[in-house]
Amino acid sequence: MTNEITAAKVEFKLDLVAGGLIVSDYVPERITPPIVIINNGSPYLTPVSISKEYTLNLELVLVAATATNKTATERLDALLQDVIQALPGYARMISAGQPYNLQTNNTEYLAVSVNTDVQITI
Repeated sequence: MTNEITAAKVEFKLDLVAGGLIVSDYVPERITPPIVIINNGSPYLTPVSISKEYTLNLELVLVAATATNKTATERLDALLQDVIQALPGYARMISAGQPYNLQTNNTEYLAVSVNTDVQITI
């Protein structure tokens, strides 16, 4: 049986995929943008109350396809908008950081980190 934390992350990924996004719940060896990568946030888990309700903090790394600076910026903005619209009712966006150049496998991609809260019951 899967634990509630893992199950919540899987459900969150499936809901984002249902919203039309390409999502990975780990950092892939080769990034093929556009993609949303789910990382653990900090703090990872916080109690909402004394009961069994918790907030699971997840960081979404949005990676835009390579293009000219102007086009990559527009694609990243569109990907951010798509993620916001795909968020399920049990999750909320906390913040989107400043876009940055993500370097991996000798390639640079324009990316932005989006902090989210997912409500779970353990």
